[in-house]
Amino acid sequence: MVQLDITKLFNVRSLPIRDLNFTQDIYIHHTLGLGDMIHFNGMVRYLLDRLHPDRSIRVFCKANNGAMTQWMYRDEPRIVLEILSSSKRESDAVQRILKQRKSRNFLCLGHRALRPLLKSHPSTFFDQLFYLQADVPYGVRYSHCYWNRDYQQEERVYKKLIVDRNLSERAYAFVHDDPSRGFEVRTDSIRFPIVRNDITESIFHLGLLLERAAEVHCMESSIRCMIESLDMKHTKLYYHNFRYPDRPLGTATELDWNQIEYPSEQSAVA
Repeated sequence: MVQLDITKLFNVRSLPIRDLNFTQDIYIHHTLGLGDMIHFNGMVRYLLDRLHPDRSIRVFCKANNGAMTQWMYRDEPRIVLEILSSSKRESDAVQRILKQRKSRNFLCLGHRALRPLLKSHPSTFFDQLFYLQADVPYGVRYSHCYWNRDYQQEERVYKKLIVDRNLSERAYAFVHDDPSRGFEVRTDSIRFPIVRNDITESIFHLGLLLERAAEVHCMESSIRCMIESLDMKHTKLYYHNFRYPDRPLGTATELDWNQIEYPSEQSAVA
């Protein structure tokens, strides 16, 4: 664990990994966006490999991400979600559960303790900082990240969004942005029919659609995080860097992203 100025975030101290008791259940409170759940998938499974076979890793999770995160970990009954209600303050809810379970076997990653690393590593992307904070090799993010893909559902979504629109493989561009929040990908140079994210579908059912695209144009998002674990060698990848313009992906990815920069005024809005 990287030594930080902030060592006690809540009533229960966050332990460095080396001090965790691997003969007891481990509670993990990492940052809780859906993309974060994917980032930490590898680390959670890496710790599970070291855990006593009769014990569980209990991962705190926001209620709105519970269904997809549960699906992602459905192959492993020893990864248990602790669902946090949106009506409760996150840190208070975590501490309440730890107190009820009488557990101090607690690991907290991200959150306020990440601030010193953000300052000391101003151009390092968040993915790498999480693993640096935990003192876990960043390669674990890829080597241990796994979910059991449902190819039947992926084919269904591919048919819905591609075949039923009379499009064909390698003949469309997938674009993921969110204009309603000011996050808008410039599409004037895209020469393929554009397919956008269908928010009625789980992102985990987009795998084949993404792998079969001619191009993917993506902002920083849970979809970008998921793409890192797909087979994208036949797809041109474009990372539209307007959400965190001062933190390029750099070596935080193993894929060949073409990074598209945006004027400072759009970055400021983002």
